[in-house]
Amino acid sequence: MIHAVLYTKPKCVQCKMTRRKMIALNFPYVDNYYGDCHEDNSIDVESSDEKKRNWSIEKIEKLKQKYHIKSLPFIKIVNDNNKVLDSWVGFRPDKISEWCLKISV
Repeated sequence: MIHAVLYTKPKCVQCKMTRRKMIALNFPYVDNYYGDCHEDNSIDVESSDEKKRNWSIEKIEKLKQKYHIKSLPFIKIVNDNNKVLDSWVGFRPDKISEWCLKISV
């Protein structure tokens, strides 16, 4: 199944708008990290939780190296084999709607 993977940051308006748009369209997405479904992909380098802070610092570096991103939210569309079909940064309702139409066909 094609779905989105969201990377966000706390108190980010564009991040919240992206998540809301996906929820409104019933767009399947995941936003948990290191296998813990109770934790989200919110990147927080100032977290008081050392595990979260360390994960955030490492994740930022990996995303910068692999996708050359400079801001959040970062959204990637993947298939069942985790092949990245598309990716973008920022609140892009046009891209969310485009992919929603593609996966509903």
